[in-house]
Amino acid sequence: MGHLGGKIKEIRLIKGITQRELAEGICTQATISNLENETSLPSLSILLSIADRLNIDFSEIYEYIAINGNSYSEIFKRVRVMCGQRKHKEAYDLIKEKIEFDKLGTPYELKQYYYYIGITNLIGFKNYSDAHYYFNLALSTVVGKNLDFLDVLATNGIGVAYLMDNELEKARTYFEKSLVQLNEIIGTSNSLQDSLEITKIYYNTAKFYSSVEDYEKAIQLSTLGIDLLHRENLSYYLDFLLYEKGFNLMKLGEKTEASEYYFYAAAMAKLNNNEHAIEGIKADMKKYKIPSYKYS
Repeated sequence: MGHLGGKIKEIRLIKGITQRELAEGICTQATISNLENETSLPSLSILLSIADRLNIDFSEIYEYIAINGNSYSEIFKRVRVMCGQRKHKEAYDLIKEKIEFDKLGTPYELKQYYYYIGITNLIGFKNYSDAHYYFNLALSTVVGKNLDFLDVLATNGIGVAYLMDNELEKARTYFEKSLVQLNEIIGTSNSLQDSLEITKIYYNTAKFYSSVEDYEKAIQLSTLGIDLLHRENLSYYLDFLLYEKGFNLMKLGEKTEASEYYFYAAAMAKLNNNEHAIEGIKADMKKYKIPSYKYS
């Protein structure tokens, strides 16, 4: 059972809730006892209700279930990594090849499917209409009573779609909404995955504010993302965020500090073999006459 029962018990005790109080209106006290003692796993609907009552993100519950059942957890993990590497076309092909829609077992899997089909259509193929359709399907798929990161990512994704289609005021609405949603849920989970998703939201939203020449806001969001990655000892998206901060500092005329961030971004992009970022950095350094950096 992957120690799910121990996690439930730990959170219940921290919140000062008895087994009887946790079970009320959901299941029997014996069901809670069996779960915590890891002698039996209740139904998905009961687990979902328990997660809501204890304010546990259902994605955490889902990971435990995936270990013990037939799910597409590993496929979605691969898709997430590929999207982080900007291999969106390959990620789309993987989803279509490996995932049978009719066999998606939980609302959370369905929500993941809609989100990743949406983002791969958008970034991989610039298919705006399909992206909007799937992001809205993700948002309408109810997993629990609380927001989760897929809701924030889907909202942010709609903003990205409008930005790519040059509908800036519509984009602003969704980027600002995604930041409000992020503030609602940030700190509710300390998982590595959630930290990585937050950086995507900061990066996408910083790109928007840069496009509307609000360079101060773009720098603020880039800094939040960079600080988070430093805190979590992560390098995912760090090259993009360093690059974005350098670009916006240059736009504000802070050439000395901007040059430093271009060098940091170049080094990190080289370390991560991020050819997409390297090409942009090289072009900007030439444009703004920043001393050349050796890439070979």
